[in-house]
Amino acid sequence: MKIIKKEAIFKGHYQLNKLEIRSNKSGKISSREQFETPNSVGVLLYDNKKQAVVLVKQFRIGPESNLIEIVAGKIEGKDSDKENTVKREVMEEVGYKVNNIELIHTFYTCPGPVTECMHLYYAEVNERISEGGGLKDENEEIEVCFLPLNEFLNQTFNDAKTIIAQQWFKLNQIN
Repeated sequence: MKIIKKEAIFKGHYQLNKLEIRSNKSGKISSREQFETPNSVGVLLYDNKKQAVVLVKQFRIGPESNLIEIVAGKIEGKDSDKENTVKREVMEEVGYKVNNIELIHTFYTCPGPVTECMHLYYAEVNERISEGGGLKDENEEIEVCFLPLNEFLNQTFNDAKTIIAQQWFKLNQIN
């Protein structure tokens, strides 16, 4: 397959592109839509003092409901340093200073129609500097949640990045 044309057909908070794709085998041209969104980070946080996983509860547009999930955010503009994005998002959403950061894996969140690539991290924290809760100017309403390790490991989540982080934690048993 080869992309022969790419056109932005909508620009809003995200961008929607129309692509024309030529088959290498048949030469046939087909059209597809592509949802263009910035790459992102996700971070599984473990509070050593509380011996709990730190999660967030927030409204998500896709499922049109609140989800409990790991901290995550978009890699924006000049802030292409993923670890700085992790530190920024952790501070904004849950108010912690990050002690150490370990890359778990990098993956595409929905490779069929979406461009986003997520960089998933594990980080330990123990110093909460603020309440977190997100940025008011971004209209975020984030509730910070603490789950004891055993409860986190046995919880059923509906968010893919959180499920991946949970499974990684089960396999690696950090604590």
